[in-house]
Amino acid sequence: MVKRFRRAAAGDPDQQLEELRTPHTLRKTMDYLIQGVITKSSRLISVHKFVWDRTRAIRNDLSIQRFHKPEDVKHEVDCYERIARFHIISMHELVNPDKMNADEHYNGQQDLEQLNKTMYTLLTKYDDFRHILEFANEAEFRAYFILLEIRNNAPDVDDRVQRWPRHILDEGRVQTALKLYRMACSTDTSFGPLQPFIPSSIAQANSGQFWTLLDSLQVSYLMACVAEMSFFSIRFTALDALWRSSKNASKQNQAALRFWTKAALMHYLQFDSEEEIEEFCSDFGLSFTTRTDSKSGVREEYLDFASNDATSLDSMSPLVLAMG
Repeated sequence: MVKRFRRAAAGDPDQQLEELRTPHTLRKTMDYLIQGVITKSSRLISVHKFVWDRTRAIRNDLSIQRFHKPEDVKHEVDCYERIARFHIISMHELVNPDKMNADEHYNGQQDLEQLNKTMYTLLTKYDDFRHILEFANEAEFRAYFILLEIRNNAPDVDDRVQRWPRHILDEGRVQTALKLYRMACSTDTSFGPLQPFIPSSIAQANSGQFWTLLDSLQVSYLMACVAEMSFFSIRFTALDALWRSSKNASKQNQAALRFWTKAALMHYLQFDSEEEIEEFCSDFGLSFTTRTDSKSGVREEYLDFASNDATSLDSMSPLVLAMG
């Protein structure tokens, strides 16, 4: 019932019909993986590789078969939904290497790849069986789709969602996801295919409102986990805007820039520690210098806007391309 994933290879015989599990069996397999493996484990990393492989095998069995009976499709969609949640949770829980033992490793890119494939299949199922079945969790996963597109900086999300059924589009989580998407997208990125490229008509690049909304009760835990995948690009856009404004500031306003201490940047970019701020800025060749407050006499470190002659941060750097 819980079989390993086997990649198709040249020379291997095709899977026999009796080797493929039924939708009902696959749903029971998912029950076991969640209740009998993940729930009973004290650390997700210790069972992640096992569950990752077995969920991929479930998707393989589902993709080979073509289900049309409503009951079979219900089991199929339930499997895809829980597999997507597994990948989302994994990318949040396991991204911190400090929580790993020396012999434990995690590749978030593999989870992201499988999540994207799972989401594509899942949304296709919603569309194909819309007039046959009612899917209770469709709005939840439509919201995840929108938040995933922040990372891709997709220019046409707003147009695509307008084709969704009105009751899905008007659902609270979907509307919240759209707000987060608009706040997060960069106003400096231009899109085609027509020449010249033009900026997105809905992008706001408002990181302040993005963090505020993300911290509200309108955003569920899993929605926040999906949004977390785009934190790097959102922080980069915000820091780049700050840096460019400093280079264009008049000499009279240069003194005000000294107020960008590590504590201020922690709040602005929503980092948890000054060490994270320093590491993030150093990745772009930025550094900090120390000053003494004239009133309190307290020495503070602030971002040194004279430490780098670049007028903007490098959006084509290997780090941005890898993380964005």
